[in-house]
This record gives sequence, C-alpha cells and structure tokens, in this order.
Amino acid sequence: MTPDALELLHQLVATPSISRDETAAADLLQSWLADHGLASSRLDGDNVVVRVEGAEPGPTLLLNSHLDTVPARDGWESDPWTPFVADGRLVGLGSGDAKASVAAMACAAVAIARAGLPRGTLLFAATVMEEVGHGGLEKIVGELGPIDAALVGEPTALDAAVAQSGLMVVEGTAHGRTAHAARARQGINALTIAARDILALHGLTLDRVHPFLGASSVNVTVLKGGDRHNVIPDRCDYTIDVRYTPSYTADELHAILDATTEATLNLRSTRLRPVETGVNSPIVAALRAARPELTLFGSPTMSDWVHLAGTDAIKIGPGNSERSHTPNESVAIADVLAAVHLYRQAASTFLAG
Repeated sequence: MTPDALELLHQLVATPSISRDETAAADLLQSWLADHGLASSRLDGDNVVVRVEGAEPGPTLLLNSHLDTVPARDGWESDPWTPFVADGRLVGLGSGDAKASVAAMACAAVAIARAGLPRGTLLFAATVMEEVGHGGLEKIVGELGPIDAALVGEPTALDAAVAQSGLMVVEGTAHGRTAHAARARQGINALTIAARDILALHGLTLDRVHPFLGASSVNVTVLKGGDRHNVIPDRCDYTIDVRYTPSYTADELHAILDATTEATLNLRSTRLRPVETGVNSPIVAALRAARPELTLFGSPTMSDWVHLAGTDAIKIGPGNSERSHTPNESVAIADVLAAVHLYRQAASTFLAG
C-alpha cells in the first residue's frame, strides 16, 4: 500500500525550511520514513538519505529532490506555512518547488521497499541548500557511491527535461583615463568603452542551436561606473550573465566574449555547467513506460542535476516551474498523486533492467 503523499506534503509545507535552516523539515521527514518502515541517515547536516537494496546486484537509481525553499516574498494572500487546498491545488510555500517531489519520491521509496526490490539499489536523497548552492547534493554526491541514473525532482508538470542550461558569470572591467569633465579630451571615458561592449554583446549571435534548449544567451545585467558628474571615470564594471547549452564549452564562450569586448574579462563562475541525457537512455525508456504521454523538453532553469554530470539524469516532477518563487505558490493534487506512480513505476522498470 502506498502512503498518503498529500498528508506528507501538507506536513512538509507546514514546516518552514528556508535554505540553511532545514533541520526541522529533515527531522520531520526522517520521523515519517521511520514510521513507514524505512531507515534513513543524515549526511553533512540535514541531507536525508535512504538506501533500499535489492535481492540481487544491479544498477543504482537515485531519486533526489530538495527540502529547502526561498524566503516568502511579498504578495502572499495567506500564511505561506499554513497549507490549504483550493480548486484541486495545495497552496503553500515550497509546495511545488520542490516539496511535492520530495513527498512523492518518499512515498514511492516506501512502496518499492514494501513490495521488495528484486535487483539493484534505490537511493532516495532529500537534500538541502539547492536554492543557494555550495551544499546539499553538491557536497554529499561523492558519499552516495556509484549512480547509474537519477531522477531529479523539480516542477516540470511531469514532463521530462532531458537537457538543462548552464550558467556562466563573467565580470568585465573597462579601463579608461580620468580627467576633469571640462577637459574631457584629456581623458578616456570608461563608460563609453563599457557602452560599446554592451552593444556588441547585445548583438552577439551564438549560432549553435541545441535541439531542446535552443540558442545560448548573453546579457549584461549589472553596470557600475562613475561617482561624480564632473569627472571622467577611469573605470566601469559590468556583469555578463551567460545561459549556455551543451553545444558550447565554457572555454569557447570565454574566448568569444573576449574577442567581442574591449574590457578585461574575469570568469566569476563556471561551476554550473550544462547537462543533458540521451533520448534513448534506459531511464528515458523507463519514464515513457510509466507515462506514455511523456513530453521531452529542455529546461533553462538551474537544479541539482548539475552535480550529476556524467550520469544519465532527468529532471521531472509535479508542479509548474512558472509558479516557483512566487506568492501563493501551489501544486495540483492530481499531479502529486500521479508523481508517486510515475517515480515508483519508472524506478521499478529501470532497476529491473
């Protein structure tokens, strides 16, 4: 018998777990798992891990989602941590992103353990700090052992993201020469250099189009320069946000940006690399068997999938990504229940080989 995912989801949403403060939610989940016959462990603080071993050796499948949420934003029409049901949806902070996935995966793990696993290993990891990075799955993945495939629980309306964009952050510094604004010709305006760079980057075309993610994008998102109206500024700093697909490497993009701009460029972050899984992967086949109407797509948003590079992984879960981080966040009850079946059936099929 499969446990009630909605009851667990209600309890999880009612337990605040803003990033870096997930202990209460981890305690709740561990207690719930124990009540349903599953032993769990804590890794590196509040990451909850369950391991279900099959009767025979076989592949290892990871079910992973995150316990943490962003803080509540202005605009909530009710208390974010008092979940309620309206129009077939459960409303509450983190309901879709991503406590619905956590609840559905936990229930699927219990059902699989109760039924008995003929072969292979099922791992369920409810991890922390996904919203802020530098913790959670990123820190414990090496302790989980070899993983043959993974399902990453995020709100995708139960469709399968087979590719995810990467993020590269680049800092540009335009260097000029200061002068009195009344004698501007004696100086070199760093703002002008930065302006030329911004226009060049705006017109930059990255022509390698990914079949699921489309084209990569380059945008200047922060600009800082000058502090007095009567002084020609000798420095202007700007930040470039690059959302890129597996069609490019970070080194290739850095070279392209460097050739396009006059400023000195510094790579601030390249740790969130793009990832993808082949459409003919066994884990995709297992998902199709569990959900024949499955649609494959590319996701522009980040997730802990990035820490599973080199593993066949799919991002999939109940909820809609557009509702994440918004006031009055909610998830369809029908999707939560369907997710339990999806995770259970896909896991069983994959592990059966």
